Amino acid sequence: MENGTLLKAKAEKFGLTEGITEWILTTKNAAGEEISANAAPIGIIQKNGKICLRLFKGSKTFENLRREEYFAANVTDDTVLYAESAFYDLDENRFEYREYQPQAMPAERIPVLKEADCVILFRCADRNETNELLIIEIEPIDCMIQNADKPGFVINRGINAVIEACVHMTRYELTKDRAYIDKINQLQEIVFKCGRKRDREAFEIIMKRLQG
Repeated sequence: MENGTLLKAKAEKFGLTEGITEWILTTKNAAGEEISANAAPIGIIQKNGKICLRLFKGSKTFENLRREEYFAANVTDDTVLYAESAFYDLDENRFEYREYQPQAMPAERIPVLKEADCVILFRCADRNETNELLIIEIEPIDCMIQNADKPGFVINRGINAVIEACVHMTRYELTKDRAYIDKINQLQEIVFKCGRKRDREAFEIIMKRLQG
């Protein structure tokens, strides 16, 4: 296994950057369930040198990662796959399993999506659970490209929000319709919650333009 610094650098190459990036997480269901793997869109948070998940009680991912130590984060630009995994159980034939051999431990079989462009395997390093929330500090253990023709595209809502704010700002300057100001203000929270430092700098340019 590569050391943590090398793995983090590789994970960043695949799109795991500062802020909250959107992935489809695949986890193992409890033994005996008809479908043995689960897929769901989840944001991975990277902040202050740590990588973590915030999972709310009631979700299948919450239940699985209370129990399982390993999972996969799948990259795809297929929005249909995001919608399907958000609202429905995917058929078992949509998954395949990658083996990971922890040092001096039995091999782990980790489900991944066959349709993913690339995948990062993670280990749950530390858990902190409240009545409604499970916060898990995670670490990348392996990264792989599944589709050599596509590097994959990781979604960061902060980037998209900056683009939308630019569109609203240009329309406001043309029309002076204050409804666009309300839309820009709504996007500000997304940028500062999910975006990278560069995205926040970009939004400051928009706000200065609006105020000036």
